[in-house]
Amino acid sequence: MLSRLSGLSVRQLLNLYATLPAVPATARLGLWRACFVGPWWLRLSAAPGIALGGMPGWQGKRFDTAQSAVNLLRAGSGLREVLPMRCSEQPSWLDGRPCAAVAYGASARMPWRWVRDELRQLDADHWLCLTYLDLPLLRRLACPFVLVRGAGEQA
Repeated sequence: MLSRLSGLSVRQLLNLYATLPAVPATARLGLWRACFVGPWWLRLSAAPGIALGGMPGWQGKRFDTAQSAVNLLRAGSGLREVLPMRCSEQPSWLDGRPCAAVAYGASARMPWRWVRDELRQLDADHWLCLTYLDLPLLRRLACPFVLVRGAGEQA
């Protein structure tokens, strides 16, 4: 599945996202490994961009409950938890349809206080996600990625 998504353009990934259901609350538990998809330039720039924002070695997210999550960073041979998030069902900024929206809140450090991830379900083990930066002129730009069930290394 990931190789198929890596060959798609950003527009194709956004079109696919628009067809998917929101990740249900019952599925929002456990460890989810991050994988970068889309055109080569997006896959190559995603990890350095996230590192510049203060999360070098980002590996994914862990959901303790349907409403709370934390980011996972590579830490030696293990994982370190940073930047807790809140998750709730919201209208997507892409199309107004329901999605699971993950936000850091106003007290998070910059730039994360302005970041929102939206999650929709490809299947039981894969979520297609969009990252938005809630700033003028940038809120309309979405960066897609995939979360895969499990706690392995980044693909």
